Amino acid sequence: MTNAGGPSAGLTGGSESLPRRGFVLLALLTLLWGVNWPMLKIALDELPVLTFRGLCLLCAGLLILALHRALGRSLRVPRTQWRPLLVSGFFNITLWHIATGFGLVYTTSGRGAIIAYTMPIWTVPIGYVVLGERPGWRRLGALALGSAGLAVLIASDANTLGGAPLGPILVLIGAIGWACGTVALKRVEWQVSMWVLVGWQCLVCGVPIFVAAAVVDAGSVSFPSLWPLVSVIYNILAPFVICYYLYYEIVRVFPTGVATVGTLGIPMVGLFTGALALGEPLGWTEFTALGLVVAALALPVVTRPESFRRGG
Repeated sequence: MTNAGGPSAGLTGGSESLPRRGFVLLALLTLLWGVNWPMLKIALDELPVLTFRGLCLLCAGLLILALHRALGRSLRVPRTQWRPLLVSGFFNITLWHIATGFGLVYTTSGRGAIIAYTMPIWTVPIGYVVLGERPGWRRLGALALGSAGLAVLIASDANTLGGAPLGPILVLIGAIGWACGTVALKRVEWQVSMWVLVGWQCLVCGVPIFVAAAVVDAGSVSFPSLWPLVSVIYNILAPFVICYYLYYEIVRVFPTGVATVGTLGIPMVGLFTGALALGEPLGWTEFTALGLVVAALALPVVTRPESFRRGG
């Protein structure tokens, strides 16, 4: 799950307005990525985690590369870039899909969405250790707020599995892995498009999941019923193909601050659609954690007015 110019409308000068098309794309991205969390739970009710994740990665990878090739573009990756591709792909694909898949078995989709989208928070300590990026007060404040939100969710899940909040911890491992993969991506001057990068990562870094599914789930998989099958198709098309296109286009047409703050609605959609579609509980813990995490993600951006201007 990897988060990645052209003209962009800004707020400078007072006479320019942000493109209406950008807001439509942003709303669609928020809806599709947010709804994906309860869709994951629906699929995992009938399909084993490894089989489900492996099937989605295989089909999505093949589809992304096939579409790219159909546009007449090369799928070649320079030999020197295979190693960083595999390293970042291990965190963004292998670890993310295994950890979040099993994590959602033991926690609600809404809580999973909140925890997963703490990923930008964990890039702060990881970026400091790996890239030497010194965090300012904004990022340290975001780290504190996000950690408080996680503490609320994990503490409230402490009665799960005899006192071990396994679900939130596994999703947290996935979020930290996603952050590691993002930092690994930033270290490389890629000579391939992000489409090629994502497509090959889905296929190559999904191999451990394919093999594990064939060994562990052999003989225990049956053809899913209607809604789990719809969830599989949705997960192949929406999160990988459609949402990646939407995200890149949003980053192209919007200033960085607007694009970043706009995606804060994703865990909100995940939380409320999980409650509506699956009857998941909504209480003070969920709302408190959501507020803390959203505040953490917004703090580094909204306190910098320049991030909302052209080129910000």
